[in-house]
Amino acid sequence: MYSERACTKRVAVALLSALGVAAAIPAGAEERVSAENMFDGQWHFGVTPYAWLPTIYTSATFQPLGIAGGLQANMHSDPGTYLHNLSFAFFLAGEARKGDWSLLADYIYMKFDRQNSGVKPLNIGGGAAALPIDSSMSLKSNVLTLAGSYTAWRRGASHLDILAGTRYLNMDAGLDFSLFGIAGGRSASASMNKWDAIVGLKGQADLDAEGKWLMPYYLDVGAGSANTTWQALVGVGYRYGWGDLTLAVRNLSYNFTGGGGGTVEPRFTGFALAATFPF
Repeated sequence: MYSERACTKRVAVALLSALGVAAAIPAGAEERVSAENMFDGQWHFGVTPYAWLPTIYTSATFQPLGIAGGLQANMHSDPGTYLHNLSFAFFLAGEARKGDWSLLADYIYMKFDRQNSGVKPLNIGGGAAALPIDSSMSLKSNVLTLAGSYTAWRRGASHLDILAGTRYLNMDAGLDFSLFGIAGGRSASASMNKWDAIVGLKGQADLDAEGKWLMPYYLDVGAGSANTTWQALVGVGYRYGWGDLTLAVRNLSYNFTGGGGGTVEPRFTGFALAATFPF
């Protein structure tokens, strides 16, 4: 019987291996369709599974009973520390285009267990104070981005789209902690469910005359009830006969301005490896 930890590592290795195999397919394995054809007025679709290994910065406030003012937990975790506590992760994007108009969707799911976190109580004597609190934090996030776009500029396969849409965030954080090393411990939880309106731009630029190397880019900003959000991506890719392989740096951030208990502020920043399959 395989342990959950071993299974998680095998899933991550399998996904990265699949993307690596795709990269190894020679460009001449099948006739490469020009990227310019997606603007021919017919429907074109693309599906993009990807692997994203961000560094995670999370600040959460909890309101456990018996602690006036609540607790604040800060988690800073990179792939080297969280992979063995990764329960599951899933990343998928897609786009449908007809001429200059397109629809896009992007879905992110990540679940982590028992991450180390720094905890301090809030509003003690007019400010925060440090106490000997042992703690660990779990985190589950669902992020769905939906948008429509219009191509405002194009030259060959290079293009710039303006976009507008919405992003949904569902994030659940759980905190296990003990005060002064007291056995038994306690727990608290916080949850966020937010819809934000977003606007931005996206596109790609050809980097060589043959149109094989490309630079994708993306930027959006948004706001909702007592929060702001932004997302950015820039990368480099190569067009094969079957589709595109891209390595990018990506950031997704939320900032909540309303204060109070039960808030979770996440930021994810790191490298992503993606394979786009057009049809």
